Amino acid sequence: MKFLRLNRAFLDNQYFPHQLKTNRDNGVSEGRRLKAEILTEGRRLRASQAVIRFFVLITIFLLILLANLPAQQPPSSSSFQGIKDISRINSPLPPSFNAVLPKCISFQPGSPILRTSEHIGGELLLAPSLDGVSFIIEHIKAAAKESNLIIEALIFLPNSSVEGPSSISAQLDSLGLIFNQFSSIQGIQYWSASRKIMRTLYVESYRIDNLKSRNRISDPSTASELKALLSKPMYLHQKDQTFDALILEAHCSITNSYFLMTNKNVTPVRMIGIPVLPINGLRTGFFAAPSPNGTNGILLYFVTSVQSPSIARDRVFESASNKALALLHWFIEKAFSQKLIDPVTLPWNFDDMPADVRVSAIPGKI
Repeated sequence: MKFLRLNRAFLDNQYFPHQLKTNRDNGVSEGRRLKAEILTEGRRLRASQAVIRFFVLITIFLLILLANLPAQQPPSSSSFQGIKDISRINSPLPPSFNAVLPKCISFQPGSPILRTSEHIGGELLLAPSLDGVSFIIEHIKAAAKESNLIIEALIFLPNSSVEGPSSISAQLDSLGLIFNQFSSIQGIQYWSASRKIMRTLYVESYRIDNLKSRNRISDPSTASELKALLSKPMYLHQKDQTFDALILEAHCSITNSYFLMTNKNVTPVRMIGIPVLPINGLRTGFFAAPSPNGTNGILLYFVTSVQSPSIARDRVFESASNKALALLHWFIEKAFSQKLIDPVTLPWNFDDMPADVRVSAIPGKI
């Protein structure tokens, strides 16, 4: 027994201190191991974040690159760039039209059917003095700034056809339906001055029910359907190849002598999610009046005002005049198909316009 007690005392004095030391060493090792694991996970997390940032930057770079790449175009589009002629007026305008033309603008036989102006700020130069045009002028002035890019076009489109609608009322109904075919603008093309090719202007264009739900709805197909919509705002979804989709709010009016439409952007213009133009940064007006006797043709006035953006100014202003020309080409095609006008020729490139078409200043206007 005494031997066992001595042996136990020996073990207590020799073994347990050694075990305690071993446990302490193991604890230190475990702590070091946990610390190493934490450091390793931290390095992995930082590496993952770096990879994510890298791919985000690559994605943004690719989006910008794609926005600058030429889009694939139909084979026939290459022929548009050769069109540089402009139709000329063959017969005198109705006296009522000549009386309302801006000062120093004359549409005489042999002169071009079109006058255009592109300027920064200042007064509108080409607005005719017709009833209804004042609504467009006020619409543009409501968001006017001296740095705005303003593009105007005044064009007389002759009509010698006897097969189209003869009454002014019927012509106005047809004009209203043309301008309200929002979906027909999708796919139209313009001449890109920087790329020297025809590009699709709008890859998406359609009417939506309201600003909140934004459900796609069909365009009106009859004059009665259109007139039922005139008392309230209309909304248009559009997207081009450079900027994100935006929503436009449009207002239309049809009287016994003219049709007019005004629109403005009610969502910001964005590029890869970055705001480029604020709400109301883009405003446009269309005015169309058949000749008083209903047989000579249509006087059309178009104006758009683009606010100068804080970033991407070149991208916003690039080919802006050519995009406006594309809308004129679209309208001319639709109006001719409805036998409202004769076939006419216009350039696709603003730089191809002859000097007697461009209006830079009018005495007393700026």
